[in-house]
Amino acid sequence: MYRMFFCWLLCACGFTSLQAQAARELTGSTPAGAQYRIMVPDGWRDGDPLVMYQHGLDFAPTRETPGLGPLRDLMLEQGYAIAASSFRQRGWALFHAIADNRDLLEVFEREVGHPGEMLPFGGSMGGLIALRLAEGRGFPRVRGVYALCPAAAGARLWDAAIDLRLA
Repeated sequence: MYRMFFCWLLCACGFTSLQAQAARELTGSTPAGAQYRIMVPDGWRDGDPLVMYQHGLDFAPTRETPGLGPLRDLMLEQGYAIAASSFRQRGWALFHAIADNRDLLEVFEREVGHPGEMLPFGGSMGGLIALRLAEGRGFPRVRGVYALCPAAAGARLWDAAIDLRLA
């Protein structure tokens, strides 16, 4: 009797974990030349939250479609839409990243809808961009920032950035 109950319970847990959150995916490029990827879970409506994922320092060509981060599946299951930009500038992309995210938000609003709150998320250089998005104008209300190991060391960071650009 107990064996049958535990077998049924195990099967029920397995079936519920197999139910994936269906999502719509959009890819393309902004007028400025940055590639983007957007994933929207089924049932997302105007006013629901949006995660703006920021990748870290990357020297790959900007023509590559960006990833949506390591927490993509969890965020989609929780009902968050996710949008990411490759940025139009390779490497240290801070000089155009805010404008690239504004372009991405315009695409999102045109193709999907208007988010109620925004959660910037990124690691390393992406964490710094996420912090800057929270302070940027022209974005939805920021619910919080998830910045993993941001490169936020003040003047020393900018000295290193200038050194990188000169190199």
